[in-house]
Amino acid sequence: MYFMKLIIKPIHFFIFFLGLNPNAIIAQNVNQPVALTQYVFNAFSSGIVKMKSGEVSNQSLNYNIVTNEMIFNNNGSYMAIAQPENVDTVFINNRKFIPLNKKFYEILVDKKFPLLLEFMATIHEPGNPIGYGSNSSTNATSNLKSIISSGGSYSLKLPDGYSVIPGYNYWILEDGKLRKAGSDKQLIKIFPDKKDKIKDFLEKNNTNFSKREDMILLVKHLESD
Repeated sequence: MYFMKLIIKPIHFFIFFLGLNPNAIIAQNVNQPVALTQYVFNAFSSGIVKMKSGEVSNQSLNYNIVTNEMIFNNNGSYMAIAQPENVDTVFINNRKFIPLNKKFYEILVDKKFPLLLEFMATIHEPGNPIGYGSNSSTNATSNLKSIISSGGSYSLKLPDGYSVIPGYNYWILEDGKLRKAGSDKQLIKIFPDKKDKIKDFLEKNNTNFSKREDMILLVKHLESD
């Protein structure tokens, strides 16, 4: 437990921010499946946190795309890793995450030039009525707490009318620096000597840059020689 005290921080503000209650989470997880739209996975899963010091901890883990924190269930209390820079790798559901720039990136291809996936999110808020049956709407990531009254009823899902819109970016990690890799032009800029190989692969495979499977195949092909 001494090890865990070194790497975790309570997320009481996070729970208040998203309208969550640890007791509600436990009850609803037991009784029925609930899609955790603010997380990468639909449920907390058994995972491993490997520290740069070599220490290893087994935890029930999930990654929050709104707060960019790695969260785990510590006997009913939801905690966040306080110093991600001290983490080497996190493993969840046979997927691997590494910390960079105070958030975690998923490693899609672990080669000489790793392909990383950055998770992002936008909170879509319900709009105020503007007449004639229409509503205005706004996008924000920090205003949910304004609709949660002190002592109010909390639930696992976001309040009615609110939704999380996930987003993502693809990056190539080169010499410790992130280089955006979400298009053919960006990849050619990273791999100028493989321009023809990139264009040939895209033409033959009808690669969709919005699909992680397509991106994995493309980068593995570029790293194959």
